[in-house]
Amino acid sequence: MISIIYAFTTTAPVVTADDSNNTTGNNTINARRQPYDDGYGYGYGYEHRYEAEYARPVSCFSSDTLVTLINQQKIPIGKRRVGDQLLTLSGTKIVSTEMMMMLDQNQLSSAMFYTIITASGHRVSLTSLHLIAAITYDGHIAYIPAKNIKNGDTLRVVTNGRVYSSSVIDIIKEIKFGYYAPLSITGTLLANNVEVSCFSNVKNHDIVQFYMSPLRWYYRLSRLLSIEQPFGNHTVNGIHYVAYLLHKIAQFVYPSIIQLS
Repeated sequence: MISIIYAFTTTAPVVTADDSNNTTGNNTINARRQPYDDGYGYGYGYEHRYEAEYARPVSCFSSDTLVTLINQQKIPIGKRRVGDQLLTLSGTKIVSTEMMMMLDQNQLSSAMFYTIITASGHRVSLTSLHLIAAITYDGHIAYIPAKNIKNGDTLRVVTNGRVYSSSVIDIIKEIKFGYYAPLSITGTLLANNVEVSCFSNVKNHDIVQFYMSPLRWYYRLSRLLSIEQPFGNHTVNGIHYVAYLLHKIAQFVYPSIIQLS
């Protein structure tokens, strides 16, 4: 069963944190365009210069998500930096991966999240089309959208440094403020000790990870040359230009891979 704990009636992809002008008399958040300067002087519009053209549902982790560094320190997902060594899974082993860039972020806006809770007590909040690793009936890993997870599905979780399988026992739809979409070299990470993909709005995690190879090569070469920010220092709210370009390329080269609903 999916419980909805906060009404969400707008169809806009991003909603603002300020609903002081809400005159509907109910607990909804009104989406509207806001004055915003992203540092490039684009002025009034969406939170980032690409938002107006690249309108899409927000697809990220909630701001209260914790990721684990290789020294076992847990930090909020919004505080990780390019080059951070994070933990993820490879098969049944816990391995390290490296933070490459932040594809999207917004500290001030809100989104609808699916908070997935397992029998082991793990919980992670993802937007509807963000992919999460689930164990299939034949024991393989399939990355599926959070909105398609149902009670009884099995996820991979980490407890006390060991990998376990745990069944989903509840799913809650809730509004949360702040969201982030990091990209790691492996395309995966542990979010609140649950294995998840870094990708969303796509139909196949493995295909996208394969086509990301040139980005990984460029990133590794840049780091070898001591370039600290291979894709720039993206600190403003909104979509990274790389995410925008990747979306446009996918629309042209492989449109069937994109999932928008």
